Amino acid sequence: MASRAEREREAYDERHVFERSHAWHVRFRHVFECPNTVAHERLFAERLRAGGAGKRVLEIGCGDGSQARELLVSGAAYVYGIDVSQKFIAQANERAIPGRLEFELKDATEPVAGRFEVIFGRAILHHLDYEEVLARLHRDNLAPGGFMIFIEPLGAHPLIRLFHLLARSAHTPDERPFFRADLRRLRERFERFQVIPFNFLSFPCALASTFLFRRADNPLLRLCDRADRWLARRLPFLAPSFRQVIFVIG
Repeated sequence: MASRAEREREAYDERHVFERSHAWHVRFRHVFECPNTVAHERLFAERLRAGGAGKRVLEIGCGDGSQARELLVSGAAYVYGIDVSQKFIAQANERAIPGRLEFELKDATEPVAGRFEVIFGRAILHHLDYEEVLARLHRDNLAPGGFMIFIEPLGAHPLIRLFHLLARSAHTPDERPFFRADLRRLRERFERFQVIPFNFLSFPCALASTFLFRRADNPLLRLCDRADRWLARRLPFLAPSFRQVIFVIG
């Protein structure tokens, strides 16, 4: 029987899961371009840039290496990216700079050498046995005073569950979004654990907005952005029902 890593590699290299997922993103682009999403993508990028300036950075699930390259340009001393996809690593290696920006074909469940002040990933943990991977990265690879930061999908929202049913070909066989129990386990394991959820009202309204408005930055989605920020701040128990979350682990 194929291992989890082998199934993930096949999904991306042979079954074109990334391309199928991207097609859904294009079809419902307001979800990914609405003010609430843009603000939190900017927050994620700013924390990476600020934390990575002059530091060593590890990216888990680096894809084609474009974000690793951006971090190097913005001031990181060294960026090392790993990915299970041969196709992505081949693309990433076209950007490589020996000693500054390096990539390796590696399963995230395998040990990584070295210490890094920043460890990050985008939509990668839900493809893995995340508890084991995070514990090892925190113990063996995170430098003193450093932090880990990830953007991950949440799974409690009914529309998210419906999407997974309707778009099975856009997902890998083993991926599983995060639920309330997952957030609780992470809080229990890591003393310094921060959750920043986004897209509660913005998610369903952006689905509709795609067909109602030309631009994602429209009055409806600006109102949803303000509401989602308030809900995330004032009603933290709703966090698992948002569309996505930023995890920060110190």
